[in-house]
Amino acid sequence: MPKIIYTVGNMVKIPDNDSIAQHKNDNNLIFVGKMSYEPNIVAVTFFSTQIFPSLRTKYPELKFIIIGANPDERVKKLAEIEGITVTGFVDSIEPYFKDSTIVVAPMLTGAGIQNKIIQAMSYGCCVATTPIGAEGLKIQNNEIAIINDTDEWISKLIILLSDKNKQKEMGMKAREYVKSNLSKEVISKQFWSFINFIK
Repeated sequence: MPKIIYTVGNMVKIPDNDSIAQHKNDNNLIFVGKMSYEPNIVAVTFFSTQIFPSLRTKYPELKFIIIGANPDERVKKLAEIEGITVTGFVDSIEPYFKDSTIVVAPMLTGAGIQNKIIQAMSYGCCVATTPIGAEGLKIQNNEIAIINDTDEWISKLIILLSDKNKQKEMGMKAREYVKSNLSKEVISKQFWSFINFIK
């Protein structure tokens, strides 16, 4: 008899419509994560040194805001680059998601579903990440931008930064993806299917 495998996904709390990304700001790239975690340190260092300076030559007002508790000294040092802010711990991430232009997650290491990405998606943010950052997600309708290398990061973000309608469209698709696949209702059904099977 073949084995039956049940998958119970990560559950995401779906914020109210009043709390989601407004897509009104043109200049806020944000990264969210625990900033003592090595894959996050690698990601923001890569973005700050290899991607952001090229974007800022075209968009001089562009900001990169690194949000998360316990920033490593290497992360704090990135704030010396013009346009970059390191916030440290914040009481609520919601205002940053609401005011974001694009949420970037340039993950080069790490594995598994990235909670920071699916949380941003639930807020209707326009999200750009790498294939590593998108692991565990079945992205089929351009819900998020999945980017492979440095040149592609620069070219794709320039396209997104110039198209507010595209940002909003991707954000709404991302939010619907989370509602359909990772909401409390969906994950509860997966969980109880598993529990009823093993009884």
